[in-house]
Amino acid sequence: MTQDGKALLDDPVNTALGVRLHSHAADGLTYAQLLGRRFHDHRGQSTLASVGVLVETAIAGTVYAALPGGRRSVAASLTVNAAQPLPDADEVVAQGRSRHVDLQAGTGLASGVVRDSAGAVCATVSARGVVVERPVDHSGATAPVQDLDVETGPGVQTGPSGDELAERLGLDVVQAIAFGDIPRGPLADLLGLEVRLVRTGSVTGVFTPQEWMANSMGTLQGGVLLAVADQVCGLAAETATDPGERYRVLDLRTDFVRSPEVSGPDIRFEADVVRAGRRIELVEARISTDRGRLLTTAWASVQRY
Repeated sequence: MTQDGKALLDDPVNTALGVRLHSHAADGLTYAQLLGRRFHDHRGQSTLASVGVLVETAIAGTVYAALPGGRRSVAASLTVNAAQPLPDADEVVAQGRSRHVDLQAGTGLASGVVRDSAGAVCATVSARGVVVERPVDHSGATAPVQDLDVETGPGVQTGPSGDELAERLGLDVVQAIAFGDIPRGPLADLLGLEVRLVRTGSVTGVFTPQEWMANSMGTLQGGVLLAVADQVCGLAAETATDPGERYRVLDLRTDFVRSPEVSGPDIRFEADVVRAGRRIELVEARISTDRGRLLTTAWASVQRY
């Protein structure tokens, strides 16, 4: 597939998660993804994390598609604003459009929307891309992809429903996930998220990069980091919820500082509630190497209702 003579690669992570090119035009791209149980959190819901790879590919990828042949870009930041909740089982499409490219400065701007099969807007997205000189690893795009089917994995063991979890103190729920008493959810299984330390307003843990998470340059795709950020910001916010309260990440901004190798060691995450209002919690997350080198920062606003 090409865009104005430029090859549009299907990264290993897209193949693994079923993210596929839907259509392309001179000014943008549209990708599709079928949501389902494998993309749910511990409450059995689709979240912004469920479409992290989709929005990085379709929106940030639009900056790359707009560059002249021989030039490429990576995502510097992604901001996702939720509208109506994502469907738990349905096809969603992300449509990205290039808004501005400055070759002299080496930056580009793109925006887009995520819609369900009925055309309703589920989220709006903006992306900043930066031009880089890194080579594209064409071998990774055609390498065999491991089986990532978790439909019968440990994350879908019989456990409390989302309604039942909402009736418990949020701190107790997240601590139970850390202890393994409540399934962490299929998406957390896919990402390999391990919550290790839980306090009111704070979660800390790790995940291990895997080969299927690679982009065409052989590094961890930004959408995976966005998915991790959404998951851990949501868990940090949940620790501050009372029985009977639910929560939903409304806005998530991720800034990508460095691209970790998929063959690297465990990656550490920390998320802290910096303000817990009556209806909105503000959460900050930091994703770094095991030696403390910063990879990604994220800010989330989380609704309690």
